[in-house]
Amino acid sequence: MKRLIALIFSLGMTASANAIVMVYDNDIDYTSAVGTELFLIDFNSSPGTWVDGSTIDSNAVFSSPEASNPNQVVWNSDAITDAGSTTADNNVGPIAIDFINSGIFGFSFISSSSGEFQTIELFDNSDLLIASVLSPSNSGFFGFVSDIAIGSAKILPGAYGVGLYDRFFIDDLRANNANSVPVPPTLLLLILGLAALRVANWKNKQA
Repeated sequence: MKRLIALIFSLGMTASANAIVMVYDNDIDYTSAVGTELFLIDFNSSPGTWVDGSTIDSNAVFSSPEASNPNQVVWNSDAITDAGSTTADNNVGPIAIDFINSGIFGFSFISSSSGEFQTIELFDNSDLLIASVLSPSNSGFFGFVSDIAIGSAKILPGAYGVGLYDRFFIDDLRANNANSVPVPPTLLLLILGLAALRVANWKNKQA
Protein backbone atom coordinates (compact mmCIF):
# COMPACT_ATOMS: atom_id res chain seq x y z
CA MET A 1 0.00 0.00 0.00
CA LYS A 2 1.30 3.45 -0.85
CA ARG A 3 2.64 5.35 2.09
CA LEU A 4 1.87 9.02 1.70
CA ILE A 5 4.51 10.89 3.66
CA ALA A 6 3.85 14.41 2.46
CA LEU A 7 1.58 16.44 0.24
CA ILE A 8 3.30 19.77 -0.28
CA PHE A 9 2.18 22.87 -2.14
CA SER A 10 4.64 25.48 -3.40
CA LEU A 11 5.38 28.51 -1.26
CA GLY A 12 3.34 31.59 -2.08
CA MET A 13 6.49 33.72 -2.35
CA THR A 14 7.54 31.98 -5.56
CA ALA A 15 6.27 32.69 -9.06
CA SER A 16 5.87 28.99 -9.76
CA ALA A 17 2.48 27.33 -10.06
CA ASN A 18 1.39 25.24 -7.09
CA ALA A 19 3.05 21.83 -7.09
CA ILE A 20 1.73 18.59 -5.67
CA VAL A 21 4.63 16.47 -4.43
CA MET A 22 4.29 12.89 -3.25
CA VAL A 23 7.02 11.32 -1.12
CA TYR A 24 7.65 7.56 -1.12
CA ASP A 25 9.65 5.38 1.23
CA ASN A 26 9.85 2.28 -0.99
CA ASP A 27 10.83 1.46 -4.55
CA ILE A 28 7.68 -0.48 -5.50
CA ASP A 29 5.24 2.35 -4.81
CA TYR A 30 7.54 4.94 -6.32
CA THR A 31 7.96 2.92 -9.52
CA SER A 32 4.19 2.53 -9.89
CA ALA A 33 3.76 6.31 -9.66
CA VAL A 34 6.27 7.38 -12.32
CA GLY A 35 6.82 6.97 -16.02
CA THR A 36 9.84 5.70 -17.94
CA GLU A 37 13.21 5.64 -16.22
CA LEU A 38 15.46 8.31 -17.76
CA PHE A 39 18.70 7.36 -16.04
CA LEU A 40 20.26 5.64 -13.04
CA ILE A 41 23.55 6.69 -11.43
CA ASP A 42 24.90 3.95 -9.17
CA PHE A 43 28.12 5.76 -8.13
CA ASN A 44 30.13 2.53 -8.35
CA SER A 45 33.91 2.57 -8.85
CA SER A 46 34.34 5.59 -6.61
CA PRO A 47 37.83 7.14 -6.57
CA GLY A 48 37.62 7.80 -2.83
CA THR A 49 38.37 11.51 -3.05
CA TRP A 50 37.02 14.98 -3.82
CA VAL A 51 35.83 15.31 -7.42
CA ASP A 52 34.25 17.92 -9.65
CA GLY A 53 30.53 17.17 -9.44
CA SER A 54 30.04 17.80 -13.15
CA THR A 55 32.31 14.89 -14.10
CA ILE A 56 30.45 12.01 -12.41
CA ASP A 57 27.65 11.56 -14.94
CA SER A 58 26.35 13.42 -17.99
CA ASN A 59 22.76 13.46 -16.67
CA ALA A 60 23.31 15.54 -13.55
CA VAL A 61 25.69 18.01 -11.93
CA PHE A 62 26.42 17.57 -8.23
CA SER A 63 27.74 20.30 -5.96
CA SER A 64 28.29 21.31 -2.34
CA PRO A 65 26.73 24.80 -2.02
CA GLU A 66 28.39 25.65 1.32
CA ALA A 67 31.87 24.26 0.59
CA SER A 68 34.94 26.40 -0.05
CA ASN A 69 34.83 24.92 -3.56
CA PRO A 70 31.09 24.45 -4.27
CA ASN A 71 31.80 22.56 -7.48
CA GLN A 72 33.19 19.58 -5.57
CA VAL A 73 31.64 16.61 -3.80
CA VAL A 74 33.23 13.65 -2.04
CA TRP A 75 32.83 10.44 -4.05
CA ASN A 76 33.67 7.61 -1.68
CA SER A 77 32.42 4.08 -0.80
CA ASP A 78 30.33 3.96 -3.98
CA ALA A 79 28.23 6.95 -2.90
CA ILE A 80 28.64 10.72 -2.69
CA THR A 81 28.53 13.22 0.14
CA ASP A 82 29.15 16.95 0.49
CA ALA A 83 32.61 18.49 0.26
CA GLY A 84 32.16 20.43 3.49
CA SER A 85 30.65 23.66 4.76
CA THR A 86 32.20 27.01 5.58
CA THR A 87 29.31 27.89 7.90
CA ALA A 88 28.51 24.72 9.91
CA ASP A 89 30.47 24.20 13.11
CA ASN A 90 31.34 20.62 12.15
CA ASN A 91 31.94 21.34 8.43
CA VAL A 92 28.91 19.37 7.17
CA GLY A 93 26.76 20.87 4.43
CA PRO A 94 24.11 20.13 1.80
CA ILE A 95 24.34 18.44 -1.60
CA ALA A 96 22.78 20.05 -4.68
CA ILE A 97 21.70 18.16 -7.80
CA ASP A 98 21.09 19.96 -11.10
CA PHE A 99 19.36 17.74 -13.66
CA ILE A 100 20.38 18.13 -17.29
CA ASN A 101 17.09 16.72 -18.61
CA SER A 102 14.18 19.17 -18.35
CA GLY A 103 11.51 16.45 -18.34
CA ILE A 104 12.07 14.95 -14.89
CA PHE A 105 8.93 14.56 -12.77
CA GLY A 106 10.25 12.02 -10.28
CA PHE A 107 13.56 11.01 -8.77
CA SER A 108 14.74 8.71 -6.03
CA PHE A 109 17.92 7.78 -4.20
CA ILE A 110 19.22 5.71 -1.32
CA SER A 111 20.35 7.76 1.66
CA SER A 112 22.63 6.73 4.49
CA SER A 113 23.19 8.84 7.60
CA SER A 114 23.97 8.50 11.29
CA GLY A 115 20.41 9.13 12.35
CA GLU A 116 19.03 12.55 11.41
CA PHE A 117 16.29 13.21 8.85
CA GLN A 118 17.20 15.30 5.81
CA THR A 119 15.16 18.07 4.22
CA ILE A 120 14.86 17.99 0.43
CA GLU A 121 14.14 21.20 -1.47
CA LEU A 122 12.79 20.85 -5.02
CA PHE A 123 13.10 23.53 -7.69
CA ASP A 124 11.50 23.82 -11.11
CA ASN A 125 13.36 24.38 -14.36
CA SER A 126 13.43 28.14 -13.64
CA ASP A 127 15.13 27.58 -10.26
CA LEU A 128 11.99 28.51 -8.33
CA LEU A 129 11.30 26.57 -5.14
CA ILE A 130 8.27 24.33 -5.62
CA ALA A 131 8.42 22.24 -2.43
CA SER A 132 10.39 21.50 0.71
CA VAL A 133 9.85 18.02 2.17
CA LEU A 134 11.27 15.97 5.01
CA SER A 135 12.80 12.59 4.25
CA PRO A 136 10.54 9.69 5.28
CA SER A 137 13.29 8.27 7.51
CA ASN A 138 16.89 9.02 8.43
CA SER A 139 18.21 6.42 5.95
CA GLY A 140 16.85 4.23 3.16
CA PHE A 141 14.87 4.69 -0.04
CA PHE A 142 13.51 8.18 -0.74
CA GLY A 143 11.35 8.88 -3.81
CA PHE A 144 9.70 12.12 -4.93
CA VAL A 145 7.05 12.66 -7.60
CA SER A 146 5.87 16.12 -8.67
CA ASP A 147 3.23 17.36 -11.07
CA ILE A 148 5.69 20.10 -12.09
CA ALA A 149 8.99 19.21 -13.76
CA ILE A 150 11.91 19.14 -11.33
CA GLY A 151 14.98 21.03 -12.52
CA SER A 152 17.13 20.67 -9.43
CA ALA A 153 17.15 19.60 -5.80
CA LYS A 154 19.05 20.42 -2.64
CA ILE A 155 19.41 17.89 0.17
CA LEU A 156 19.98 19.52 3.55
CA PRO A 157 21.52 17.50 6.40
CA GLY A 158 19.56 17.08 9.61
CA ALA A 159 20.80 18.89 12.72
CA TYR A 160 21.62 17.08 15.95
CA GLY A 161 22.76 20.21 17.76
CA VAL A 162 23.14 23.95 17.24
CA GLY A 163 25.41 24.34 14.21
CA LEU A 164 26.04 20.58 14.10
CA TYR A 165 24.81 18.57 11.14
CA ASP A 166 24.62 14.87 10.32
CA ARG A 167 26.64 13.96 7.24
CA PHE A 168 24.78 11.69 4.80
CA PHE A 169 25.64 9.77 1.64
CA ILE A 170 23.42 9.23 -1.41
CA ASP A 171 23.53 6.33 -3.84
CA ASP A 172 21.52 4.93 -6.78
CA LEU A 173 20.09 8.22 -8.02
CA ARG A 174 17.27 7.49 -10.47
CA ALA A 175 15.17 9.92 -12.53
CA ASN A 176 11.85 9.31 -14.29
CA ASN A 177 9.54 11.15 -16.61
CA ALA A 178 5.88 11.89 -15.99
CA ASN A 179 3.06 9.54 -15.23
CA SER A 180 -0.33 10.41 -13.82
CA VAL A 181 0.46 11.71 -10.33
CA PRO A 182 -1.75 9.83 -7.86
CA VAL A 183 -4.38 12.03 -6.29
CA PRO A 184 -4.09 11.74 -2.50
CA PRO A 185 -7.23 10.10 -1.01
CA THR A 186 -7.98 13.08 1.24
CA LEU A 187 -7.74 15.48 -1.68
CA LEU A 188 -9.92 13.22 -3.83
CA LEU A 189 -12.57 13.06 -1.09
CA LEU A 190 -12.52 16.85 -0.81
CA ILE A 191 -13.02 17.24 -4.56
CA LEU A 192 -15.89 14.72 -4.56
CA GLY A 193 -17.45 16.42 -1.56
CA LEU A 194 -17.36 19.83 -3.18
CA ALA A 195 -18.85 18.38 -6.36
CA ALA A 196 -21.67 16.76 -4.37
CA LEU A 197 -22.43 20.04 -2.59
CA ARG A 198 -22.57 21.85 -5.91
CA VAL A 199 -25.00 19.29 -7.33
CA ALA A 200 -27.18 19.49 -4.19
CA ASN A 201 -27.19 23.27 -4.35
CA TRP A 202 -28.22 23.15 -8.02
CA LYS A 203 -31.05 20.75 -7.25
CA ASN A 204 -32.33 22.97 -4.44
CA LYS A 205 -32.43 25.93 -6.81
CA GLN A 206 -34.42 23.87 -9.31
CA ALA A 207 -36.99 22.80 -6.67
